[in-house]
Amino acid sequence: MTVSRRAALAFGGAALLGPGLARTDDLRATAPPAADAAAWSAYEARLRARLADAGGGVFDLAAARQMLDLANRAREVDNAPPVDWQDELAVTARAHAADLARRGYVEHLSPEGFDPSHRFWLLGRTTVGSPSENIAYHRGEGAPADPGQLLRIWRGSPGHWRNLLRASHTHAGFGLVRTPGHAWLVGLFAQPLAVLPEPLPFRARSPDLGRALRSLPGELRPRLSVPQGSRPGAVSGPPPVLQITAIRRVAPGAFDIIGGPIFLAGD
Repeated sequence: MTVSRRAALAFGGAALLGPGLARTDDLRATAPPAADAAAWSAYEARLRARLADAGGGVFDLAAARQMLDLANRAREVDNAPPVDWQDELAVTARAHAADLARRGYVEHLSPEGFDPSHRFWLLGRTTVGSPSENIAYHRGEGAPADPGQLLRIWRGSPGHWRNLLRASHTHAGFGLVRTPGHAWLVGLFAQPLAVLPEPLPFRARSPDLGRALRSLPGELRPRLSVPQGSRPGAVSGPPPVLQITAIRRVAPGAFDIIGGPIFLAGD
């Protein structure tokens, strides 16, 4: 088991990883360049495979849903509005929890350099928005850690707790993978900016892109770009990996560029 010393706190058989911020808050370029379609395709396939095999463990779906109830109780105490379950956030959380279990590490960044937003943009095929991520890891003999215990891990960290209580969040999803003596919990929180009427294929063609872009409100100024957070790299011809993005005005003269589904450019 590898736990990053840069970002993890270990105590009492549990590891706590600081919140992974939404792309608009953390602009480091860590992912492969847009020209490296093979790397993006391989990671998307890895995440899909982990949804099928739970990383060698089992998905505790009931406990993951219970985490939403516990989170909303905590938010109510803090006078924050409740968050709704969002399936694309939950699917992404499950995939990362399973990948952590499979590869035996605890980190927001994958070994390849993909962050929480990249995972969401690869698996969430209808949502324009950037999530923030909490991770908790529990190791110990005896009874498995229950949702209340896992929530208390986050309660012990000011950063995790602020992320869970952030009033701007409107949706959340949780994934929990168990193996004998271990539990990996991932929580994703977001405020989706827009939702496409149909999932954008990962290998998208011009008609797919046209429908997706036309479906977004004009005031969001939808466009195509290389994936946010991808490293610069030489590209011969159009970039093979692209992303739908939108622009949100946050103040006079100030805008956020919000990411949506990432795709491989087709014909």
